[in-house]
Amino acid sequence: MKKNLLAIAAFALLLTSCETKLVEKVDLIPLAENVEIHKGAFPLSNLQSIQVPDEWKLTADNFVKDLQKTASLTVSLTDSEGSLVIVKDESLSAEAYRLNIEKNRIKIEAGDIQGVNHGLASLLQLIMTAKDAQLPVLTIQDKPAFGYRGLMLDCARHFWTVDELKETLDHMAFFKLNTLHMHLTDNQAWRLSMDKYPDLVKEGTYYYDFPELSGKYYSKEDLKEIVTYAGTRGIEIIPEVDLPGHSIALLAALPELSCRGGKFEATPEERDWNKRKRGNENMICIGNPQSFAFAEDVIDALIEIFPSQYIHFGRDEVPTDIWEKCPKCMALYKREGMKSPGEIQDYFTRKMSDLIRSKGKIMIGWGEINDRHAAGPNDVLTIWRDNGVEKQKIALEHGISVIMCPQHGCYFDWGYAGNSTRKVYEWNPVSEGVTAEQQALIKGGQAALWTERITTMDRVEWMLYPRICALSEVLWSEPSARNWDDFYQRITTFYPVMKKLGINYYEDDAMNEKEFVPSNEKPALVRNAHIDTNIPGNPPYHAEYAFDGKSNTFFWGGTSVGPEHYFTIVLGEPMKVNEVKVITGDSKDYITMADLLISEDGENFVKVGKFDDLGQASATPDAAKTIKAVKIQITGQHTCWPIIKEIILK
Repeated sequence: MKKNLLAIAAFALLLTSCETKLVEKVDLIPLAENVEIHKGAFPLSNLQSIQVPDEWKLTADNFVKDLQKTASLTVSLTDSEGSLVIVKDESLSAEAYRLNIEKNRIKIEAGDIQGVNHGLASLLQLIMTAKDAQLPVLTIQDKPAFGYRGLMLDCARHFWTVDELKETLDHMAFFKLNTLHMHLTDNQAWRLSMDKYPDLVKEGTYYYDFPELSGKYYSKEDLKEIVTYAGTRGIEIIPEVDLPGHSIALLAALPELSCRGGKFEATPEERDWNKRKRGNENMICIGNPQSFAFAEDVIDALIEIFPSQYIHFGRDEVPTDIWEKCPKCMALYKREGMKSPGEIQDYFTRKMSDLIRSKGKIMIGWGEINDRHAAGPNDVLTIWRDNGVEKQKIALEHGISVIMCPQHGCYFDWGYAGNSTRKVYEWNPVSEGVTAEQQALIKGGQAALWTERITTMDRVEWMLYPRICALSEVLWSEPSARNWDDFYQRITTFYPVMKKLGINYYEDDAMNEKEFVPSNEKPALVRNAHIDTNIPGNPPYHAEYAFDGKSNTFFWGGTSVGPEHYFTIVLGEPMKVNEVKVITGDSKDYITMADLLISEDGENFVKVGKFDDLGQASATPDAAKTIKAVKIQITGQHTCWPIIKEIILK
């Protein structure tokens, strides 16, 4: 008997010594701080139950649904010890988590709901990328580099439903983003319902010429539902009401808050430019006490709905010419001893900062509020203009906290040629020369997605992914840990994962390219040809970039275009072409109203295609024909400066 026991023990020892690591590395986005892979595996078939503290059961419910949807795994919550155990450990720092996968159990430890969500996100990523339905035995210890990792989504120019926003929150949590900044009001619409002003959302979302777009806004109950759901995902919602400018939709309902009164109309992006009225009068009257009373009502309404410690009160891009002609504003100007018209806005900024702080909240404003140092250490700035470096420096020198979302790197309404995935990944929210003390004032960063030309959630996702995955890693991982080649491999692995999640991602054929920087020297054309166009140039974005064989370079015209404009490629010699394809901008500067024409002799053209709402056109000419020229003929007035990325002949 003793010999049998010794033999069994020896055999067990042999099996253990022969056991190997299931994998040498795991693919996670964002990159985890520390991963140790051990020998052995956990079969996914063993994941059947979750034991979780009561306070986190809604989050665990989300995970159960995620598993069913993405991995066809059926898991239930249990009060006894489950195969997945979630434990509260208050010694862990904010948002940190530990994930231990053993052969017969998985354990997640966290000190807060954000940490739980991050641990579950890492586990779900491992499950969705698992091979042979097994997870490696491992230990992950992880925490973010920055406490603010966000997305600013423009809900004013185009409207996103509660269900669409919930799905957005699901995807954000999966990639460990923790803040959704909702831009709720602008010239185009006032989406925030307020009990005290019931007609505000009716007039502020009414378009006489687009009834199908009218009447879309968020009730108080809608927003509370979004906030509650975001909380279970460990995401904070920060509301933004853009005052004192960007207020035409507001003035459509409350014209008495304007400097000159009269009739205003909310202005949808779909309305022709020449039909828009009073676009230069988009600000409320700062000399009118009613404006401040209304602003306080807005703040009170936001506080009732949003538990966030922050309230974003816009204040970007406010012209002063109307104020300069307003008797009430100029009386205030003189009474306060102001020296320049911009100080009228500064007066409003300081009043709002004091008011918001008196109600126990912190004011965030766009970087303009600090142009004349109206912001103070009690405020937070979202730095957006250009690359943000100079404005960050000034803010930090004055002890003001910042959230970085510069146009270069973080504006995702820019196309992928303007802000490529690689450019986003290689961006650093901390500028050179920032001291350790100043770095504590950099809360983090966010993507900014303005939606002038974005009308569907599919297009929202197309503009966000994969770039927001790169941004997530920038804000989560230390710079020394980041490596583009490694991220490139991981993001490619994650394309099937995003497909399972239902994300409409952009397959970037120029992902390895850095930022496109036009040169003073014209590029060579892809073949013998010349360009004929009457679209004014925007140096140094040469017309030749539209036919240089590279989709990440582009011609950018220097004016808005109308029916009188055209862009023609005239080939040096005729060629047989099986397909003609034109790609214009993939941001807001694309051509939508135009015909695609071809010519056999370079003089007489026939229409073969029409541009779609995404700025593309294609045609398959008769194979028996040869082509001498391809022409883009604009057919309607655009408000943008047009981008033409490439004219492709196959």
